[in-house]
Amino acid sequence: MSKQYDFTDLVLLIGNNPLPNYVVAKFFHLTNKNLQRIWLIHSEENKFSRGTGRYADNIENVLRNEFKNPNIQYLKEPLPDVSQVSEIVSEVKKLFSNREAQIKSLHLNYTGGTKAMSVHVYQALNNMFKEKFSASYLDARDYHMKFDKNPDLITGELRSQIRINSSDLFKLHNSEIITEGRAYLDSLQDKSLTEEMMQNLAKLANRNELLDLRNWFTDANKAGLFEEGKKDRNQIDMALAKYSPQNNPELFAHLALFPENDRFADKKGNWIYSNFDNKVNSNLLRKFNEGGWLESYVAWVLRKYSSDINIISNIELKTKGNMGSKRFEIDVLVINGYQICGISCGTAIKHDKKGREKLSNSLKNKGFEIILRSSQIGGEEARSVLVTLLERNLARDLEKDLKAATGAGEHKFIVLGRDDLPEEKMWKKLHEHIYE
Repeated sequence: MSKQYDFTDLVLLIGNNPLPNYVVAKFFHLTNKNLQRIWLIHSEENKFSRGTGRYADNIENVLRNEFKNPNIQYLKEPLPDVSQVSEIVSEVKKLFSNREAQIKSLHLNYTGGTKAMSVHVYQALNNMFKEKFSASYLDARDYHMKFDKNPDLITGELRSQIRINSSDLFKLHNSEIITEGRAYLDSLQDKSLTEEMMQNLAKLANRNELLDLRNWFTDANKAGLFEEGKKDRNQIDMALAKYSPQNNPELFAHLALFPENDRFADKKGNWIYSNFDNKVNSNLLRKFNEGGWLESYVAWVLRKYSSDINIISNIELKTKGNMGSKRFEIDVLVINGYQICGISCGTAIKHDKKGREKLSNSLKNKGFEIILRSSQIGGEEARSVLVTLLERNLARDLEKDLKAATGAGEHKFIVLGRDDLPEEKMWKKLHEHIYE
């Protein structure tokens, strides 16, 4: 243990993202054996704001469960008005004067909270404790802790030292997983079949033929082939006339891999007409064919090339907010230490009157949402990805537009197009974005 980490009291300022405070508290739990008290200073609920007391509760609960250290006391203290300088200074003096005799040394980490809280709590505590006071912040740019009075003190990159599991991550944010892994492939009992299907998708991607799968489903769906009731063979043949095992061998190989009731073509390339009926097909199969296959493929590539087991896919979360419970979905979530990357997948493609490919509003909305959700969960360190079937120039334009509209940093958000989806190429891009 470094002698630099020997303070008795750690003060954290609680804002709307509790993750940085968890990281800081966990780091000092592990490195400072003299730690006795953790102060969680949060804003108080008023008519303008709900306050951040619930996040202070969540931080305490997660840390207590993780460390089970009875010698560390958690003190949750509200600041009535975090916008008024005099109120902040007065309240801080009142809170800490009661325990001033017990505090041998005090360390403030001012990563969280409002700017006013950071500035004025810092000044108040520095004036009170003088040489017994020290401070730091967690730098979102390089994941190092920076110490004000000792800039040469190096913590190293904390992503490699501080890890959080998905359950605790969501607990910090007042969220819980409602469903996880409820995708079509999870319903298959034969897992070797799942692997074979993913390998076949990789072949389609490597041959730049994933559009065949998307277009096949779109054409069949527009022709009503997945609606209830048996279909006339001529109807199916006419709607899918442009697809053949000679012209689309990988597509037909993929369609023939499904379990018997879910198979639309046999190994000889013949349509299985009786399966074009939504009474036969499951809702999970329909969602998979609509585009769920893309998120399954992305998750499969990540798991194949990464030893990091903290990759979860197809999750639905419930978050309690000011207006009651809110639900949202994340296609793929990767947790790298404590840094998260949210990945959204979309297969939508639109064309203008001349048949030229153009951006769809649904993809723009997916991009906005994954940037927002990732930031809400992971804070400044969060990264996000939108995986699409767009051609290269449209994918690049969409990335620029979304960065400009949201203020997402240069290295915090990327859009992948169909040229990026061959498995090794996609892994390289995702690895650079998530892990480097």
